Amino acid sequence: MARIESLPFDVVHTVLAHLGPGDLPAVALVCHLFCAVATPRIYAHIRYTPHLAKQHGQIVSPFDLLVARPELLAHLKSLDIRALPLYKGTPHPQFTRACLHVVACAPSLASFTWSSASPGPSLLPTILPLLAARQADSVAPTRLGPVDRPPLARLAITDDCLSPSDAQLIPRLGPVENIVLHKPSTGAIRALVDWIAPSSDSDLSNTRVHALTLSHAHALQPDSLARILGRTPNLRSLNITDSVHMTHTALFCVLVQAQPVLESLSFTVFTDWIDADFPPIPTLRHVTVTINPPEEPTPDRFTNAPPDPLTQRLLRKMLNSFPQATLHSMTVRLSSHRSLTDKVVKLLITQHGPTLRRLNLFKLGLSAAAVGAVLRRIPTLEQLSVELPLDEIDTLIGALAYATHLHTLIDTSPIPTTASTRAQPRRQARPGKTSTPNRGLTRVQAGQLLLAGPVLVSVMSQGRNWTKEHEWSSGRCETVVSMRRMRMAGH
Repeated sequence: MARIESLPFDVVHTVLAHLGPGDLPAVALVCHLFCAVATPRIYAHIRYTPHLAKQHGQIVSPFDLLVARPELLAHLKSLDIRALPLYKGTPHPQFTRACLHVVACAPSLASFTWSSASPGPSLLPTILPLLAARQADSVAPTRLGPVDRPPLARLAITDDCLSPSDAQLIPRLGPVENIVLHKPSTGAIRALVDWIAPSSDSDLSNTRVHALTLSHAHALQPDSLARILGRTPNLRSLNITDSVHMTHTALFCVLVQAQPVLESLSFTVFTDWIDADFPPIPTLRHVTVTINPPEEPTPDRFTNAPPDPLTQRLLRKMLNSFPQATLHSMTVRLSSHRSLTDKVVKLLITQHGPTLRRLNLFKLGLSAAAVGAVLRRIPTLEQLSVELPLDEIDTLIGALAYATHLHTLIDTSPIPTTASTRAQPRRQARPGKTSTPNRGLTRVQAGQLLLAGPVLVSVMSQGRNWTKEHEWSSGRCETVVSMRRMRMAGH
């Protein structure tokens, strides 16, 4: 123990920098030196989940701990509230007092996330004035003396359910760099427009907003978005998804008029065609497209059904629309499963293969030859998310040798559930075809893939993360494969 205590402080910082958040509490118990280094990271990000809300009263909540230990408030930088403990149908009084105290007194709070859908009254209308007061006072007295409070850098709100009067608190929050609104109310959308682009001062520009994400914003109109883009010259990331009035055609028209200097763009296609040309954005580096067309007969994933022509047409049009952009990442999401022909994959490689670093394809089936072509002909690829054809794993193993920059491989095949497995009738196996759907990656297969990739360190499949580690045994360094279950959202 004396040897550990005598280690230099910077060496301990370097050691703990390689540890995950789940390992820090145990490491903090080793000695006083490790506790002093791990404490700022432990309390830097607080996330209150439904699991913790159910155990309220049985364990000490992080808010009660911060109230009892005010010196720890200086470390809090990010607060994420996903649930509320209830008492007789209302938020628990003790939790409410502790939560409001933390929001009001944390001197370094830079990110606030609200995604609680608990029944009963919401605490959000009570928290927003506290955040507004933080923005108004640059210096606030604390028990340790005056402390400079940085402005709020990120605000994320899900399903705010704010009344028109409560929504007027949003413009009082001051300038925020990253704004995320998921399922915002009509009042929240109006307040957002007045916040970023107030009509009282038509010449004022909001130079602090760098990223804007609006999801399921059904009250958002094209003229409102044009008004926002006209006042945000430093906007670099724009994500408008699943908003019925903001179709891809309306979004493209707004982008042509505003001509923003975007680096990241996300949008949704609701129709079975793209009837507008993509606006020229030479600075674009990251594109995310969600294809949610009208319902069509879903081809059978486990037979030799022909590819869906709708998906081929949409993707071909989309790939031909980005000739001037040097894309570093591309993400395509479909509402239902479709298959992709090798010709479209070849077009993708030809158009953006030299610069693409991350490629994510969800609910898109590719042949083993197409996946192999992606690994061989995109030399800069660092992350690939695709449904792995495990029946032809030898093709993948041979192609991974050419992926000299690929460090993460993600299998996007759907995770089978017990209910779906029982409800699905047993299929008759065809000659040369497997009859077991959604078969997960085995340890042997994961090890083969990890050893085949020169720099591949992680293979994710159906909630499991397979990693490659090096261990010393009998004086030799051996490569072993370990597996960890990935924590699902909300836990």
